[in-house]
Amino acid sequence: MAAVTALTVQNTEGVKALYPIDPAILRVSLQALMADGQVRAVKIGMLANRANAQVVGEFLEAYPALPAILDPVLRSSSGTALLDQDGYEFLRDHLLTRATLVTPNLAEASALTGLEVENLEEMKAAARRLLDLGARAVVVTGGHLEKAVDVFAEGSAALETFVADRVKPDNTHGTGCTFSSAIAANIASGRHLREAVVLAKAYVAGAIKRARPIGPGRVPLNHFYRTEEAPRTADLAAASESGA
Repeated sequence: MAAVTALTVQNTEGVKALYPIDPAILRVSLQALMADGQVRAVKIGMLANRANAQVVGEFLEAYPALPAILDPVLRSSSGTALLDQDGYEFLRDHLLTRATLVTPNLAEASALTGLEVENLEEMKAAARRLLDLGARAVVVTGGHLEKAVDVFAEGSAALETFVADRVKPDNTHGTGCTFSSAIAANIASGRHLREAVVLAKAYVAGAIKRARPIGPGRVPLNHFYRTEEAPRTADLAAASESGA
């Protein structure tokens, strides 16, 4: 289920325009969704402006036990601002401390911490700084590095790094959004945070590897690649026994 924060005009070559939703519409959308469904986790992405960020802050205050994965979207890959300055300050000062996990990329981690973040050691420093700023858990994503490295930090536990080979570097339209959404989906399925991060990273790698070009720009991930895979023998046998 989705509560829309803004409409974007975009294609594979970039975001052309951004139209924030009226915060009153966002507020009633969230109220309607919470009244109608059994929500087990929420992913927070592009917010567009401070007004909508404040509505999301109200939502998190109203549901403090609901796991919330915050993807601090500040700019599109093509350079378009997706959150105004006042909204960024509200996200940094208020939403960061209320989220279960925050998933910044290198540029977002740099903006939130004031540190230069361009390599693994700087990613680790940014993760520690975000914890110092009040984040409960952090994944700093480094998909644009030579190796696709993510740094995971939770509370006082030791930092962990998850490394994967870079595959099809042009197939990266929506990687950050997909990663944070996949973490939220795994949390909603009952998995612990670290396991959810590991599974989400594997899912994103598969979606990148199996993406197909649909335009001249960056290739969107194939979110449904698993439905295109041949069913496993065990699955076929179970279906046969059940008469499916």
